[in-house]
Amino acid sequence: MAHINEKEEFLTKVKEFVDSCKKCGFCKAVCPIFKTSEYIETYSPRGRMLLLQGLYEGKLRPREYLALRLYCTLCGYCSVKCVSGLELTDAYLIGRAYLHSNNVVLSEIRTITENISKNDNPYGIDISVKSMWIDFLPERPTGKSKIIYWVGCTTSLRRVDTATAAYQLISSLVGDGVGVLDSEPCCGWPLYLAGDLEGYKKQLTKALEVIKTSGAEVVVTTCPACTRSLRDKAKELGISNNVRIYHIVEYLKEFEGRLPKLKLNETITYHDPCELGRHMKILKEPRQIINKIEGIKLIEMRGNQLESNCCGGGGLYLPLNPERSSSIALNRLSDVPRGVRKLVTACPSCEVQLSTAAQNAGLDVEVLDISELILKALTATDR
Repeated sequence: MAHINEKEEFLTKVKEFVDSCKKCGFCKAVCPIFKTSEYIETYSPRGRMLLLQGLYEGKLRPREYLALRLYCTLCGYCSVKCVSGLELTDAYLIGRAYLHSNNVVLSEIRTITENISKNDNPYGIDISVKSMWIDFLPERPTGKSKIIYWVGCTTSLRRVDTATAAYQLISSLVGDGVGVLDSEPCCGWPLYLAGDLEGYKKQLTKALEVIKTSGAEVVVTTCPACTRSLRDKAKELGISNNVRIYHIVEYLKEFEGRLPKLKLNETITYHDPCELGRHMKILKEPRQIINKIEGIKLIEMRGNQLESNCCGGGGLYLPLNPERSSSIALNRLSDVPRGVRKLVTACPSCEVQLSTAAQNAGLDVEVLDISELILKALTATDR
């Protein structure tokens, strides 16, 4: 059971949410979990808040029933609609952490956290496999450099095209000397999402120490979760880090005035990743970068920017509910404008989720990362 100080900490942290939630239900209309869970109240944001209130008031006890309902995609759309201005995903994470402190951990989630501890990635694959994408590069990058491309677990293991494109794009912008870590560990973000705060701090510190040892001054990643973990959450936790860390969209924005002429005759749409868009507020930048490409036609999806619909792949929801997660992805693909065949995003989890759903449904939609699009435009312009 949780120690008394953990109980008090939970009560302190969750009090504002319990007191401020109006129980109005405006959040329910936009929740992707609620829509794919037969509209059962306990799977809605308001339902989750009522369950947390039950924990707070001592009317409910920590158990798996609660854990199953506190695991949503953490997309944050409910927070956009909250009339009290609450960051509701923070409340869900407080609940997850409290359940974890009471040793209430779902088996699928425990497998992921143990994989990170044993293999430095949530997939449980030997860490050496994470660098196999390098074999697809024209030449092997150095291990130490002032600029490091942090690939991330999902990109390196499931989106090799994104990994190679991002590396080549960064190299073309800065010249020689972009490095890649030989044994890149997990940044620890899944541990944070699972409520294992101590495990997360340990893994995050390990990842930052590996970066420090490499001698890097700048780290660029294609994963919004890695960016939040290595930079934003590390700063929040007071973990010192003198390295400048960018998501590739932010890095491309830094180069906006120095980007070479880009030209590509394509019609595309853009999916805002929840981590990058709603949580990090990086909304205009990807569009500005895309619109730098001469000949490109960007048609917005139904539901975009702060009101972007979730792909279903975040918050550790996918391993718990693969079928519902796939349904959410398919719903998102229905937002693609008619006649558009290329969907660009800036998150490996979104790429995997949406491309898998498109393939399974037999849809003629290609999903690619923004770095792939920019590199394609750069290559086409050089011809």
